[in-house]
Amino acid sequence: MKAYRVPDRILSVPILYKVLIANATIVLVGAMAGTWVVVSLTRDAQAMSRFSLMIGLGLAGVILSVLANYFVLRAAFQPLDHLEAVTNAVRNGDLSARARNMTFSDPQMARLADTFNLTLDELERDREQLRNLASQVIRAQEDERKRIARELHDDTAQVLFAQLLRVTAMKNSPSEDVRVTAETLENMTVEAIEGVRRLALELRPPALDDLGLREALGDLAQRFSEQLLIPVEFHVTGLRDRLPGEVELVLYRVAQEAMTNVAKHANASHAWISLIRSTTGVTLSIDDDGKGFNIDMPVRGDGKGLGLGLFGMEERVALVGGTLVIRRQNPHGVRILASIPLSAGLRKTAKSTEHADLVKV
Repeated sequence: MKAYRVPDRILSVPILYKVLIANATIVLVGAMAGTWVVVSLTRDAQAMSRFSLMIGLGLAGVILSVLANYFVLRAAFQPLDHLEAVTNAVRNGDLSARARNMTFSDPQMARLADTFNLTLDELERDREQLRNLASQVIRAQEDERKRIARELHDDTAQVLFAQLLRVTAMKNSPSEDVRVTAETLENMTVEAIEGVRRLALELRPPALDDLGLREALGDLAQRFSEQLLIPVEFHVTGLRDRLPGEVELVLYRVAQEAMTNVAKHANASHAWISLIRSTTGVTLSIDDDGKGFNIDMPVRGDGKGLGLGLFGMEERVALVGGTLVIRRQNPHGVRILASIPLSAGLRKTAKSTEHADLVKV
């Protein structure tokens, strides 16, 4: 068995008993000292009044009691102060903070700290499992998007195009009714082909895989500008090389979801997409001058996908080690800022010189 030293046993006494022992010790010492002082003074100074003696002894006892209780309670509540500091750190997002054992420990405080640490450990494990699950879900979603986009392009679009050729040939029919019907079917088929092409682009743009993030975002800005009939400016700074495929995909989805929110909710007259590559990471910002929304309120699903879209963006950015910030613009509008750090190996590929391009659509 482990041998406990006497100081360890004293330090491990609960706070209540520490305070009681300290007060009892003060009372005992005060009584003994007071008796000695009374005997000494009554023997040597018969002229001193008893009232003055009582006041002096009372003040001395109060001072000693306050001092003793102050130092005892200050040491005894030190673990509680430390636990409060750890709680504030966790509240600010630092889930790695843990309570440690203090020198002037208390059994109840130690059990509370151990329980708190175990809860944080379990929370961190749950968050890691949730992050892994979210990663699997997002990867599965992207694989399904890619498969559907490929099928739309290879199968559905090809069938519609073949049908368009047949309908176009029918326009040469000598029958007026057949030519009118063929022209109507031709217009409907062209619209269907355009809708399939647009849907395939939204699911998985070929430019993202073939040309990279720069060209994919430029095409995204062009499409939303034509859809919303507003200027959408696209700025690129410092991006010369391709980024990792996962990072490019995350940033593209963030920009796509942000512009979708602008189209659905913002009622904006102008929008901006900016991509900045530095030696330490990459930053994407999407700005608009629309009506915005209350960022301080908890964001929930609004029936049109706003809450779920913001949650999805945040989860995607977190999966690649980045952060997502949503800010209210002055006087109006919203900025969505996604920052993703790059590993040391990728930083070496960053060029020492940076350039800036501006695309207005």
